[in-house]
Amino acid sequence: MILLLEDNVMFSMPIMELARQHGEPVIVAEHAARAREVLAEQSDLRGVLLDMRLVDDELLQQIPAALAVAAFGPHVEGGSFLAMRQRGIKNVWPNSKLRERLPDWLKALP
Repeated sequence: MILLLEDNVMFSMPIMELARQHGEPVIVAEHAARAREVLAEQSDLRGVLLDMRLVDDELLQQIPAALAVAAFGPHVEGGSFLAMRQRGIKNVWPNSKLRERLPDWLKALP
């Protein structure tokens, strides 16, 4: 199961479809507070996919180290990309590359 932090249906629907094609159900959280609730409630999560615009430090601290984590956002937000990488998120993609890179990330889930 994947937790997706996303408030835009135009992004969440294609992500959910790609995940479904790879056999992964998705729980969508529209804000960081809801994502924190899902992390606390769900023990069967395998990955977390974050819209960088919606992330806060408290959420990042709550994500278990065992989960695969990826983040995405507008390519013009270079500072956000750097901040995600500095927080240990290796898979950080511009929105334009999300559909291209997501399938490989899904295949590599623990």
